[in-house]
Amino acid sequence: MVRSAVVTSLGMYVPEKMLTNEEIEQMLDRPGTADWLVENVGIRQRHIMAEDEVTSDLALHAGREALENTGLEADDLDLIILSTDTPDYLSPATSVVVQHKLGAKNAGTFDVNCACAGLVTSLDIASRYIKTDSDINSVLVIGAYGMTKFVDWTDHYTCTLFADAAGAMVVRASEDQEGFIASKLISDGSFHDHLGIFVGGTAEPPTVEAIQNHRHHLSFRKRFPADTNLQHWPTMTRDCVSKANLSIEDIDWIFFTQVNIRTIEAVMKELGMPLEKTHNVMDKWGYTGSACIALAMYDAIEQGKLPPPGQGNGENIALCSSGGGFNMAAAVLKWW
Repeated sequence: MVRSAVVTSLGMYVPEKMLTNEEIEQMLDRPGTADWLVENVGIRQRHIMAEDEVTSDLALHAGREALENTGLEADDLDLIILSTDTPDYLSPATSVVVQHKLGAKNAGTFDVNCACAGLVTSLDIASRYIKTDSDINSVLVIGAYGMTKFVDWTDHYTCTLFADAAGAMVVRASEDQEGFIASKLISDGSFHDHLGIFVGGTAEPPTVEAIQNHRHHLSFRKRFPADTNLQHWPTMTRDCVSKANLSIEDIDWIFFTQVNIRTIEAVMKELGMPLEKTHNVMDKWGYTGSACIALAMYDAIEQGKLPPPGQGNGENIALCSSGGGFNMAAAVLKWW
């Protein structure tokens, strides 16, 4: 059997500080906000970083747990791939900071930024390294999201949704088990100016004037079509499942970007899949971007729904993610 990339453990971290919908409602002085978020989005609370925490700290905690759960030391890692669009610095890459903090002195590193589609994209990249390079046997993939550092807490469009967290997976080479099977990546750059942190790069440098006018915060500059995810997720998932030579009926579990529970319900209906085949965590952790699929999988294991890595029976798992830009990524893997 050819080399395959198998997920052997997960880790996660959410900051200690928690902010409820009711606290957000009081802070904004917008009556009804708390109930609206529950009914329309599915969020009840979110966790936010402490003032002295940075994105690499979130990634460090999640990465350490993932290593502990698979019995590896940091020195055993060959590669660290960090998915984030909220880096510690514009340069250098945050993955190298994580490598240093973790003590993974033998690991190569790089960042991936395709917004909230980054974790699934990074898993795809990790699998390709493992399949094609015999020197790469253990890869730590992390999705880390520190978006509250960029949130304007007077803007009800953003401060109600975004949260901080990190989710990590260890992916290892196997010649006995089939792991990562297929992926599909799509994008539409015409949406690049709709949602983002637009100040800080060469297009809009961080001038005093830009910061004084609060343009450096995360912002919706244009409105996305309401059905963007509903339009793309079912087709992208079907295409990826077909690419894996499977049918939707063969999928045992599917995990989505945790952006809106109503969208997930509608997509599951469109796919003809029962809601019992997915798992949602936005109610307690808010929207955690590139970390959220790992968090949903971790929580499904904690609740006894998904077998822990090492105890699976080759279940077929689909992943479906999307992020600003926009980027979308789907994947299908075997779960052992």
